Amino acid sequence: MRSAIILAGGESTRMDGDKGLRILSGEPLVTHVVRQVSVVVDEVFLVVSSEEQRRSYSNIVGEDVKLLVDIYEDGSPLVGAITGFKNVKSMYALIVGCDMPFIIPDAIQLLFRESEEFNGAVFEWPNGWIEPLIAVYPVEPSLKIALDLYRAGNLRIRMILNKLPNVRMIPVKVLREIDPELLTFYDADTDEALHKAEKMMEKIKTEKKGILLGRISPS
Repeated sequence: MRSAIILAGGESTRMDGDKGLRILSGEPLVTHVVRQVSVVVDEVFLVVSSEEQRRSYSNIVGEDVKLLVDIYEDGSPLVGAITGFKNVKSMYALIVGCDMPFIIPDAIQLLFRESEEFNGAVFEWPNGWIEPLIAVYPVEPSLKIALDLYRAGNLRIRMILNKLPNVRMIPVKVLREIDPELLTFYDADTDEALHKAEKMMEKIKTEKKGILLGRISPS
């Protein structure tokens, strides 16, 4: 069984309004993320920071998405991760942000596949920087570490991966083989980035339409 935890509890300080609810290509940003991860996982959890936010999201996500409210008030990705870990049923869980609409299912498949022989998996840049908000975590040990970090006042989610033994560090160049433009990492976390994402989405739709027309056109 595979689980996904989508974090939507951030304060969206870099854009107007709740970023997960901002419209991209005619629908809320978060629905693009839900659609992409649902192809790969068996259960999807969406973690928000308040009951008010939960009510807002309940109007746009399907019944298959389980809405959770942060168990602690110090809103942060680490708190969102703890909330998710306490509810998932699987041994491994994907954690991803609600503002990453171009995640490709093959990238998620790669993370889960690599996790099978390791203690989680994350993409790593040549300089050693990792991408903790598109990574697969082993649930039980990650929850323990996350709680210890929270009690110590360290809210950096990447520290979970830093403290876990035997995590699979997947070179970003491996992801490039299936996602040449690394769209999986794209964050629509500012008004400017969202505007750019709109143009990117239009381009993708145009390219897909062209491919479809090519397939059905008479030879």
